[in-house]
Amino acid sequence: MPAHPLDGTTICALSTPHGRGGVAMVRVSGPDAWSIVDGLCNGGLAACTPGRAVLRNITDGDRPLDEALLLPFRGPQSFTGEDVVECHIHGSPFIAQRLMECLIDAGCRSALPGEFTQRAFLLGKRDLAQSEAIGDLIDADHEGAHRLALQQLGGDFSREIQSFREALIEYAALMELELDFGEEDVEFADRDGYRKHVRELLDRIDDLLSGFSTGRAIAEGVPVAILGAPNRGKSTLLNALLREERAIVSDTPGTTRDTLEEVLNLDGIRFRFIDTAGLRETTDNIEAEGIRRAWAKAASARFVLYLLDARDLQNKAGLTDAESEVDAATERLNIAAGEIGEPPGVVITLINKTDLAPAPKDWFPPGADDILPISAEERIGLEAIEQRLGRDFRSALAEDRILITNLRHREALQRARESLQRALDGLDAGLSGDLLAVDHREALEQLGRITGSITPDDLLDHIFGNFCIGK
Repeated sequence: MPAHPLDGTTICALSTPHGRGGVAMVRVSGPDAWSIVDGLCNGGLAACTPGRAVLRNITDGDRPLDEALLLPFRGPQSFTGEDVVECHIHGSPFIAQRLMECLIDAGCRSALPGEFTQRAFLLGKRDLAQSEAIGDLIDADHEGAHRLALQQLGGDFSREIQSFREALIEYAALMELELDFGEEDVEFADRDGYRKHVRELLDRIDDLLSGFSTGRAIAEGVPVAILGAPNRGKSTLLNALLREERAIVSDTPGTTRDTLEEVLNLDGIRFRFIDTAGLRETTDNIEAEGIRRAWAKAASARFVLYLLDARDLQNKAGLTDAESEVDAATERLNIAAGEIGEPPGVVITLINKTDLAPAPKDWFPPGADDILPISAEERIGLEAIEQRLGRDFRSALAEDRILITNLRHREALQRARESLQRALDGLDAGLSGDLLAVDHREALEQLGRITGSITPDDLLDHIFGNFCIGK
């Protein structure tokens, strides 16, 4: 059985990546952190001022090990809320490993994955949602993910959830009071006020839930599928957007037989462009599998760039066929997205090869930006594509709207919403307070699971177990 995070032990771990570097940092946290490190400095730490870095020699028995910059903290004014010493040493793998061995010999134990952050949570330094944001911040490798992680770490989402709970707790107390006076048939919780309050909460929860797909897309990279019949210029478009030759381009239909995914950052937002096999009827089993995968990828994409060839749109019959093709593809994608529980992606029609034939002017009503003329070969119209893709996400980040990105948070909000809806339906049906209280308490519990005010130990182990050792 793993040790409990607050079992009175002092823990240590290398908090910087393994390997050679300029500086490495070993963190020590727990009731004996100062005394253990002090013993390795021959008494050079005990009189230090908390929060002020000091330069000390660390010894390995009677031999010098390293000259280290030590940063000591006294709890609760530390990352974990306990006494902490950060040992900044030269980035030699040998020094780091030997320091860890010396600390363990002196009474520390090696920290479990995420144990420093878990101790901070258990000691009230931050709630569970903020603790998870630390992991998101570490994993963030582009600006959009970084901004969302910082927002959650700052507590905006936690404060919103806490405001939900505080409002519900007030009514919960009144309902519990009614149970104590059950035989007297009294109502302490005003039913009209409760109904209005629950409806307001449902609207606020719906607003959070509606932002999940946007937040998740920004955090993980916005999936953009490039779709269309063979030889429409899909691979050429991918290469043009990336400004490098990544996909094989050929006049032979069926050259692309599998999906090819590449990443591009546009104004701080990561997009995952997916080149797909050309859509057509085929008896080739391998090509058919590629086409199946193309539809599957497109069904889960946030955007679908559907390519047409301008040369096919030079007469009325060609225009009619193209409209029918795009409409049929859109309908198929919407159905497929619904089957996998995803919101339908935005289909942007790209009329390609306008360097070879003009695009039909009546296809472009004023203000429309979901039909764009381009030439992938000549790299014409790429900026319009990039502007259209980034528009919704840039505005979402600019508004500082709370965008949830964590699937666990979404599930808890959905369950809380379902419980509140049942309570509202029960209220309209005239159910008694004791029955309303059941769903009311369930909503409170689900919201509490988000911030960790109500959280089973096995869930905590799962969440913090996904952190790296040293954090």
